[in-house]
Amino acid sequence: MSYSPISELKIPIIVGPTAIGKSSVAMEIAEKFGYEIISADSRQMVREMSIGTAKPSPEDMKKIIHHFIDIIDPTDDIYNSYIYGNEVREELSNIYSQGKKALICGGSGLYIQSAVHGFFEDIGIDDNEKLEYRKELERSEISDCYEILKNIDPEYAQKTPSANKQRIHRALEVYHFTGRKISELHSEHKAEQFFQPVYIGLNAEREKLFENINTRVIKMINSGLIEEVEGLVQKFGSELKRFKKTIGYKEVIEFLKGDITKDIMIELIKTNTRHFAKRQITWFKRIEGINWFEL
Repeated sequence: MSYSPISELKIPIIVGPTAIGKSSVAMEIAEKFGYEIISADSRQMVREMSIGTAKPSPEDMKKIIHHFIDIIDPTDDIYNSYIYGNEVREELSNIYSQGKKALICGGSGLYIQSAVHGFFEDIGIDDNEKLEYRKELERSEISDCYEILKNIDPEYAQKTPSANKQRIHRALEVYHFTGRKISELHSEHKAEQFFQPVYIGLNAEREKLFENINTRVIKMINSGLIEEVEGLVQKFGSELKRFKKTIGYKEVIEFLKGDITKDIMIELIKTNTRHFAKRQITWFKRIEGINWFEL
């Protein structure tokens, strides 16, 4: 069966902050126009972390084919946005070669950027050298690392939260081994576009969005989030890096340890989710050509 090369495909991409209703809109479009759904939510890719990541229901998964849900284990630290981008483009080629079509839906901006534009490839750093340098960075305070980043690459530092250790360390690593700014490498690859994205941005007034977030948090608690985290902790331990980085899971672990009360846990999940939503909006507002819709 002949079909257009991926570079000619117009792919709908539904984006927006958490709890805005992206999944519901994606389901409506998919059912009405015959799309499969490619998830662009890095948290929903993790097996056994379901309630706190608001994964599609089993009923929705039966109605519409979903891709990139439950593809890695909680202990997997290897899978990243670069791998995701490559795999999404391969999946799109497979889907369209069968005469089908797909849309992308999610709130992980870096993963969406990787799918559309790709990233510069791994820059040939020896794994052992990389590990040694990362150990050296770990011995430094993140605030000190951020100050170094501001000096060597102010453009990237301005776009990077001062506490985002992963992005700061990666930028310092790239500069250390190549002498080049990570912002330059990103900009060189930004012009490349593997397919034609048709962005659908969903947003709402701040008050309505926060109301949605608060309602979702309570729903997650009532649906068994505490019990889900308890089971995961029994299986993997409470110190797993992925748990510490995922909103909803890190707060419940604090509660299970007895460090905070249940009420404080719930308020922390709400507050941290609201902050996360603000960061998502900031990220997506930078993308040109998004068609924004107020729900």
